[in-house]
Amino acid sequence: MARKLGYDWIVGGALPNLGRHSVVKHEIFDAYVGAYIRTLTKSHRIRALNLTIVDGFCGGGRYLLDGLEVDGSPLRMMAAVDRVRIEVAAARAQGIEINVDFVFVDANGKHIDFLRDLLEREGHGSRIGKDIHILTDKFEDVAEDVIARIKAHGTAHRSLFFLDQYGWSAVTFATIRRIMGSLQNPEVVLTFMVDHLVNLLNDRMIDTAGLGAVDLACSDVKDMLEMKNLKGWKRYIQNTLYGHIQRNTGAKYYTPFFIHPEGGSNRDYWLLHLSKHHSAREEMGKIHWSLENTFEHFGGPGFHSLGFNHAEDVRTGMLDFGFNDNARTRSEGAVVDQLARMLHTRALEGKGPLTKQALFASHCNEAPVIGDIVDAALVELRASNRLRKKAPQWSPSICVRRRGTGLSLVSG
Repeated sequence: MARKLGYDWIVGGALPNLGRHSVVKHEIFDAYVGAYIRTLTKSHRIRALNLTIVDGFCGGGRYLLDGLEVDGSPLRMMAAVDRVRIEVAAARAQGIEINVDFVFVDANGKHIDFLRDLLEREGHGSRIGKDIHILTDKFEDVAEDVIARIKAHGTAHRSLFFLDQYGWSAVTFATIRRIMGSLQNPEVVLTFMVDHLVNLLNDRMIDTAGLGAVDLACSDVKDMLEMKNLKGWKRYIQNTLYGHIQRNTGAKYYTPFFIHPEGGSNRDYWLLHLSKHHSAREEMGKIHWSLENTFEHFGGPGFHSLGFNHAEDVRTGMLDFGFNDNARTRSEGAVVDQLARMLHTRALEGKGPLTKQALFASHCNEAPVIGDIVDAALVELRASNRLRKKAPQWSPSICVRRRGTGLSLVSG
């Protein structure tokens, strides 16, 4: 957990109160750790999994919520690993080794002292320096050492970086690019206070160090300042920043989700999941659907739903997508028609079969769609005679037909 205003830990002192929006983030972190390990241990051929979990802004590790003590991200992620270890071991007759290193980083020495004391009181003291590593420093300053530590554990470099920064410039895009470029299988979950940045934009910001941290040049700021003359200017600027993040973090796959802090605050922020593999994006998408009404998607249902049509009011259809049953029904309905049109266009262009993997690779970044929603759309297309089963099994091979066009979608 990042050091937040009002979040201070002192050994023997009172615990800080945890904001409701942070509870949601902790639930995402917790759920994703479990989903990640389950996914990578599905195959019975896997005998061992080496993983490094990095909490780059860990804080003291314990809060008050409605008068009760609750764990912060460090202890919650440790507990998530313990739970999934038991679950996976029960399903594997021959057993499996799940080796997880935890790296907890915070620049505030008092917070680290509190976390160390907490871990010792919780019975984890003997693990410190072995599979639990505690660093008193800015994440930026130790990022290279953390990358080297991950590389020393093997060639797969499986790693999860939870970077719950306060603001938008404590983690530079250059550092995220180094993580993505240096490691084979890294994933980054980044908090980005987009409204904080948008609200601060003015002529005096053009040469500030913070903008350099996120690779915004003077010309970028000037372009965004000009957008303030447009109707719905804030969403235009947010969309520009979203595209900028895509281009400058080195991540091939990403999910942007809005968090709205309680109390009517206008300080919306993003939880960005960045990865190099479409399967990671799929798993994070499932987490958001499972925790309905806690996050909102930046757009509408179906494919092609991120971004803006500059011919329309920028506010139309935005921020009304809450990952609930209604949203899922809307998504399935939209994907039925969109998928048929996409395949029809593909056939007219003379292109060959399209794999489900290629479909997700080319469209998943711009949509809240996950595999189950595509499968439901295929079932409906088949029931309406717009899709015909081609292989003996519904999966892995399916063929879409649309009156002689030879459309096809092959799962795999």
